[in-house]
Amino acid sequence: MIEERLKETLSSFQKGIKNSDASAITGSLRTLDELMGLHRSELDPELVHYLSRRSYEKAQMYLEGKDGIPKGICGK
Repeated sequence: MIEERLKETLSSFQKGIKNSDASAITGSLRTLDELMGLHRSELDPELVHYLSRRSYEKAQMYLEGKDGIPKGICGK
Protein backbone atom coordinates (compact mmCIF):
# COMPACT_ATOMS: atom_id res chain seq x y z
CA MET A 1 0.00 0.00 0.00
CA ILE A 2 1.31 3.42 -0.93
CA GLU A 3 0.60 4.96 2.48
CA GLU A 4 2.81 2.36 4.17
CA ARG A 5 5.62 3.02 1.71
CA LEU A 6 5.34 6.76 2.35
CA LYS A 7 5.43 6.18 6.10
CA GLU A 8 8.57 4.03 5.79
CA THR A 9 10.25 6.62 3.58
CA LEU A 10 9.40 9.46 5.97
CA SER A 11 10.81 7.42 8.82
CA SER A 12 14.04 6.86 6.87
CA PHE A 13 14.17 10.58 6.14
CA GLN A 14 13.87 11.43 9.85
CA LYS A 15 16.57 8.88 10.73
CA GLY A 16 18.81 10.40 8.07
CA ILE A 17 18.38 13.83 9.61
CA LYS A 18 19.02 12.51 13.11
CA ASN A 19 22.20 10.75 11.95
CA SER A 20 23.34 13.59 9.64
CA ASP A 21 23.34 11.07 6.78
CA ALA A 22 23.18 13.11 3.59
CA SER A 23 22.78 10.09 1.30
CA ALA A 24 19.82 8.78 3.34
CA ILE A 25 18.20 12.22 3.28
CA THR A 26 18.73 12.62 -0.47
CA GLY A 27 17.51 9.10 -1.20
CA SER A 28 14.40 9.59 0.93
CA LEU A 29 13.57 12.89 -0.77
CA ARG A 30 14.02 11.29 -4.18
CA THR A 31 11.75 8.40 -3.20
CA LEU A 32 9.10 10.76 -1.81
CA ASP A 33 9.11 12.77 -5.04
CA GLU A 34 8.85 9.59 -7.12
CA LEU A 35 5.99 8.20 -5.04
CA MET A 36 4.11 11.50 -5.26
CA GLY A 37 4.59 11.57 -9.02
CA LEU A 38 3.30 8.04 -9.45
CA HIS A 39 0.49 7.96 -6.88
CA ARG A 40 -0.70 11.54 -6.36
CA SER A 41 -4.22 10.82 -7.63
CA GLU A 42 -4.59 7.89 -5.18
CA LEU A 43 -3.74 9.93 -2.09
CA ASP A 44 -5.97 11.98 0.17
CA PRO A 45 -5.76 15.68 -0.81
CA GLU A 46 -4.69 16.62 2.73
CA LEU A 47 -1.72 14.24 2.52
CA VAL A 48 -0.85 15.54 -0.96
CA HIS A 49 -0.91 19.06 0.48
CA TYR A 50 1.57 18.15 3.22
CA LEU A 51 3.89 16.27 0.89
CA SER A 52 3.84 18.84 -1.89
CA ARG A 53 4.65 21.59 0.62
CA ARG A 54 7.37 19.37 2.11
CA SER A 55 5.67 19.40 5.51
CA TYR A 56 7.05 15.97 6.25
CA GLU A 57 6.37 15.97 9.99
CA LYS A 58 2.72 16.77 9.30
CA ALA A 59 2.58 14.08 6.61
CA GLN A 60 3.99 11.56 9.05
CA MET A 61 1.47 12.60 11.72
CA TYR A 62 -1.31 12.22 9.16
CA LEU A 63 -0.14 8.74 8.14
CA GLU A 64 0.09 7.70 11.79
CA GLY A 65 -3.49 8.85 12.36
CA LYS A 66 -2.54 11.47 14.93
CA ASP A 67 -4.90 14.29 15.82
CA GLY A 68 -4.01 17.93 16.29
CA ILE A 69 -1.84 18.44 13.24
CA PRO A 70 -0.86 22.10 13.51
CA LYS A 71 -2.09 24.53 10.87
CA GLY A 72 0.56 26.26 8.82
CA ILE A 73 0.63 29.75 7.43
CA CYS A 74 -1.61 28.79 4.54
CA GLY A 75 -4.36 27.83 7.00
CA LYS A 76 -5.09 24.43 5.44
